[in-house]
Amino acid sequence: MKTQPSSLPSFSGIIGACLTPFHEDGRINYGALKKEIDFIIEDADAISIAAVEAAEYTMLSVQERKELMKIATEMVEKRIPVILGASHPSPGRAIELAEYCADVGADMIQVLMPLRPWGGQPTMRELIDYFTEIAMASPVPVIAYHNPGPGADPDMETTIRLSDIFNVCAFKESSRDIIKITRMIEEIELGGNARYFTTMQPLLMTLVMGGSGATMPPPGTRIGARVVKAFREGDQEKAKYWQRFYSMFPAKWAAYGLPPVMKAALKHFDIDMGDPSPPYKAISPRDHAQIGEFLHQIGLFEKGEPAQVSLTEVVSKLGREDTFLR
Repeated sequence: MKTQPSSLPSFSGIIGACLTPFHEDGRINYGALKKEIDFIIEDADAISIAAVEAAEYTMLSVQERKELMKIATEMVEKRIPVILGASHPSPGRAIELAEYCADVGADMIQVLMPLRPWGGQPTMRELIDYFTEIAMASPVPVIAYHNPGPGADPDMETTIRLSDIFNVCAFKESSRDIIKITRMIEEIELGGNARYFTTMQPLLMTLVMGGSGATMPPPGTRIGARVVKAFREGDQEKAKYWQRFYSMFPAKWAAYGLPPVMKAALKHFDIDMGDPSPPYKAISPRDHAQIGEFLHQIGLFEKGEPAQVSLTEVVSKLGREDTFLR
């Protein structure tokens, strides 16, 4: 257990992860960002900005990243808690970012579990030292972000040890590893050390096992909010109904990558996030239309409670052929 008490997040449920909208000339489209933030706030319990590594903010300069975080935090207007990204392989640079995040109004920071700067997995001792240095210096609580690929993939014992660090208040887990998630919820969340958030696909399982919720970009947040609402109301059948759609969305279009699919989906809500940052391409017109039809079929544009539909029927209407760009 922690040797000192730390403030756990007061929220649970959905953390909406902001996508970065661009004009054609590569500048950030702040008008679209405001519309996106307002959309997220309708469904989410907290919002993360420039905090998820599988996102386009990583294409920005440090100054552009700071400007994005400052302006976006102002746009939130304290309606929900704000999580800003302070990931950096250097603890010193991460601490500098943490101080900046606190200055512009962050409630928490999110820090990726890093690979070694020269590549390869860090040891348990290295990760503990890394997060201890950042957490002890950060003016706001720290969310430890596990995302294998851009970041480290520590074993379960290391993750549990990280939850002992004072000022580490939560975890964001992106592995979708059911065995790991269930044990981490038991050891970390139910053990009282920190909150445990996952991602879209294991959202309902996370809630059932006692975890806090999940982080996801919009409009995945709109499905997630319905899962959480039904779960909180004790309606397990409705929660399962909405969770099933994550088996199709965004997975059917996954070859493009998550940001292009979600940007295309948001266009169907009249939020034009622009194309992916060059040289990466947007999805094809046919797949864009398919995404819109999927969202329409499941009733995601309806304000009230839509009529339930069969996922099998939705799949059949869309067609099964692979239409991805290669």
